[in-house]
Amino acid sequence: MELMVRVPGSCGELVQGWAHGEYFLGTCPIDRYTTVQVGERLSDITGLGEKSRRALALTLQALGSKEFPYGLRLCSQLPQGKGMASSSADIAAVVVAVAESLQQKWSPQFIMDIATQIEPTDGIFCPGIVLMDHIHGQVLAHYDHLPAMRIAMFDTGGTVNTCSFHQERSENKSRGTGSEGLLAAFQQAMEQGRADLLAEAATRSAFANQELLYKKDLAKVWRLGKDAGALGINAAHSGTVIGLLWSSGIEDTELRRRAALIARQSGVQFMDLVHLCSGGVEVKRS
Repeated sequence: MELMVRVPGSCGELVQGWAHGEYFLGTCPIDRYTTVQVGERLSDITGLGEKSRRALALTLQALGSKEFPYGLRLCSQLPQGKGMASSSADIAAVVVAVAESLQQKWSPQFIMDIATQIEPTDGIFCPGIVLMDHIHGQVLAHYDHLPAMRIAMFDTGGTVNTCSFHQERSENKSRGTGSEGLLAAFQQAMEQGRADLLAEAATRSAFANQELLYKKDLAKVWRLGKDAGALGINAAHSGTVIGLLWSSGIEDTELRRRAALIARQSGVQFMDLVHLCSGGVEVKRS
């Protein structure tokens, strides 16, 4: 038995906030992945961090199994502590790999229930783009139609511990005055499939989050990006990455050139040019 499970990461979030008495997060899945391989030819369990090892144990417990009978290897394109949903992708990939290997049923909610026992989670394992309560693990809305959009990712430096960050926010009750307008703008953009409206909502959310996790380079990168034709900017609300959002009308080579120039002018690191993609879990057997 040979099995491969792949889950996308994210470039932060499209939007995040607090409205109508609950937390909300709009996922921003990208075409960079965590991959888990399972097979009889693998002799050990390798590549797992503390969170994904806990996911393995919790999945076995939920499925009524005492041990995992196969070798397993996790590899990821997602750096940790940057706000790219690396832990969420790792956890989801491990959960599905274990369930599939043991020929047990699973669902996005099954993943969510396990993931939220470990940390606040990003729903990049849900198909499409979802609006969710990332603290309590509830999907609030699901969108299948994705606006065509590319993202030039930049790193503003350092790392953020997601669990500690959310714990501090909870203790300080730093929910702000509510983001009902932002939530409505995101919902309208997604329902209409409008990249320009989505980019506007993401920009609003990125700057609103400055009160909670300040990024000194955000305004400068957005000014340079806007001058270079970007539609908007988004941010990791509990991480260090930011992304300039672009339409599909410019060649990748030209976008990379513009992004590299913006990085030089602003002092941030240009990481990669990625595509907004559908979330979800890909499973292949061989």
